[in-house]
Amino acid sequence: MTKAPRDCSKCGQTVPWVCFFGNSAMAIFKIFVGTVSGSQGLVADGMHSGSDVLATIMVIISLRISGRDDDEKHPWGYGKIEFLGALMVYVVLFILSLYLLYEAVTKIASGQITPPAMISAIAAAMSILTNYILSGYGFCAGKQLSSPAMIANANENKADMLSSFAVIVGIVGANMGFAAMDSLAAVVVALIIMKTALELGLEALRNLLDASLEPEKIELLQEHVLECRGVKGVRYIKARRVGQSVWLNITVLVDEKLPITEAHEITRQVRLMLIRHFRHIKDISIAFSCK
Repeated sequence: MTKAPRDCSKCGQTVPWVCFFGNSAMAIFKIFVGTVSGSQGLVADGMHSGSDVLATIMVIISLRISGRDDDEKHPWGYGKIEFLGALMVYVVLFILSLYLLYEAVTKIASGQITPPAMISAIAAAMSILTNYILSGYGFCAGKQLSSPAMIANANENKADMLSSFAVIVGIVGANMGFAAMDSLAAVVVALIIMKTALELGLEALRNLLDASLEPEKIELLQEHVLECRGVKGVRYIKARRVGQSVWLNITVLVDEKLPITEAHEITRQVRLMLIRHFRHIKDISIAFSCK
């Protein structure tokens, strides 16, 4: 809800492409090394990175659509396409997690397990470093721009870090005599993907259903409104997120002895103050009521 540096918008345009090429390279690399080295965990991790590529494509598409200007058919803009894009990504991830879980459990049940080559652990370590950089880059731009699609993508890279760490543990354990550890690592990867998909998918769904802003952000808005001259209180603040933008509906309390013209001037000043201080506010519907 605070102002972002001027270059954040430009950075936001490059983040999806950096993530696209980075995740594409890691997906190909891990699936290849995992196949050659015989690591089921690394192959699963590579498929996880492949799903990140899909997520990035959805981010690029949704950001392009959500950037369109408002029109008569869409007076609140196209911002919710970002939530829809994020939800679609998480549905695909959930399906992928079920597939990976089935493959890993089937292999463990078969008992035909051989330890993978240790080079696969090096590939997983490289994945952790790459995803650390990509997630940090994505979170920075996503939070500054309040972009749910970018944040969703950054969360995917963060989850990929955790899954790569699990793969390293599985590979080392398999080579120390616990043959099933690599396949167990694939199970862990699948569960990490499933947990991420469920939690963040439900969050995207809530925002599609016009969930309000977080309580602390509503409280921050209220504090600023109460600082305005002539405002005696706040009856309510209702908010709805539309992609990167926020729409507000506010009723402030004013002295009942004030002339109507002065009460209207107070609401006008409150509106100007909020738009000036919080860059993601798209529009405000503000009214007054006598205390």
